[in-house]
Amino acid sequence: MRRLICAVITMTLATMMAMADSQADFNMFIKAYNQQVASRQYLPAAKSLAKAARICAEAKNYDGAFKLVSGLDKIMAERGVRPDSLPQPYYYNARTRYSLYRRMGNDSQAEAWLKKMAAYAKECDNAAITNDMLFTEAQFYYAMDRTQLGDRCIARLIKQYESDKDYKAADTAYQKLISRAVSSNDARLVGHTYESYIRWSDSIEAINTDTEIGKVKQEMAQSEAEVAKKQSTINSRTSLMIVFITLFVIAVAALGLGAVFYQRIRAKNRHIRRMKEEADMRSAAKSAMLQNMSSTMEPALDRLNPEDPAVQTLKGYVRKVEELSAVDSSPAVDPSGLENVNIETLAAELAAETRPKLRKGVTLHLDGTRGFVKMDRADVTKILTHLLDNAARYTPEGGRITLAYRKRGANSHQFVVTDSGPGIPASEREGLFKAFSSAHDINDGDRLGLPICALRAEKMGGTLTIDPEVTKGSSFILSIKSA
Repeated sequence: MRRLICAVITMTLATMMAMADSQADFNMFIKAYNQQVASRQYLPAAKSLAKAARICAEAKNYDGAFKLVSGLDKIMAERGVRPDSLPQPYYYNARTRYSLYRRMGNDSQAEAWLKKMAAYAKECDNAAITNDMLFTEAQFYYAMDRTQLGDRCIARLIKQYESDKDYKAADTAYQKLISRAVSSNDARLVGHTYESYIRWSDSIEAINTDTEIGKVKQEMAQSEAEVAKKQSTINSRTSLMIVFITLFVIAVAALGLGAVFYQRIRAKNRHIRRMKEEADMRSAAKSAMLQNMSSTMEPALDRLNPEDPAVQTLKGYVRKVEELSAVDSSPAVDPSGLENVNIETLAAELAAETRPKLRKGVTLHLDGTRGFVKMDRADVTKILTHLLDNAARYTPEGGRITLAYRKRGANSHQFVVTDSGPGIPASEREGLFKAFSSAHDINDGDRLGLPICALRAEKMGGTLTIDPEVTKGSSFILSIKSA
């Protein structure tokens, strides 16, 4: 009886001492936790909290343990610390909850928090946390008799070492896994891990054996390759000497031929340059001649009766010749001087100027005249005005004239003036845009308007053509390029 009483007293004292030690440890962890939270060291705080929660769980105080974890979650949320910015403390908090539910035997909640741990571990991208996560998963799946999933987790732990062929590190990892399984008193995990280790060791031994044999074969192959390489070097040097001599002869011959071709190209370029200079000189002389002719004729015409229709016709012809000469001798349009033109506004202005010139019943239509185009507004206006004046002159009563705009590409544009007049005979279309292409009576028209328009289009980098498919009436196409 005395012995029993002594034993009871001893056990009571031991329990009280253990409780005192646990309380002291709990206070120490809580104090560390408070200091770490105050200094915003959330990862150490989560680890201290996990130790304090474990002491609460050992005392069956699960409510207190859960309140501690929830408190840290709340503090981090209030301070704007999110899982995507700092996932490590969230991982350890989730791990603490998982451990509490495992102690309570609530496997469904434990698995739910295991999945959250996996999500946080992925965000952490940390080898130590990944290894801890995989081991925890393996331990849970083995406990739930889900052996295949447990084996998969263990395999993933070892795979990272095998991928680098660091078999020593992989062996060390297996030994640590077995030690952790033993320390956690999980016989099932110890058994599975040890079996996996044995299978892995056997496979690595076979790999090492094959590797040694492969090394010997590789060394033999390297020796044979060295001998063959030296022989090949001797042969290749002899071949190279022959090739160099042949190439030298070919190069000398090629240089000779190149010199001949170079002299021919130089002579041809000189000839082309001379022809261009002569063409420029002829063009300048032609422009000077036309200007001189106009200047010479004007004083004589001024002395004639200005009311005489013939004199008026001659004066108009002289002015057209002067305009043709001026356009011909002018430089090409500078793209930097182009302006952004509202097509709708331009078309409305041209239509307003043309409508008073129309015969009775003639209608003028605008088609597709929308948008903005970077162009030489003055020259385009002159060309379209002339085309519309011609259309108004030759379109009979009740006829139709159309001014259309079409965008043909990113920098390509067309203006089309179509009328329902008598049209232009095919025999006259060839020289339609060439000045002085045939003899004619200037009383029937000077025939310089279209050549002047064509020259203006050319100076803009465009063209003025007549649509050959339109036989009833005429259709003129002004094509221009924008900057």
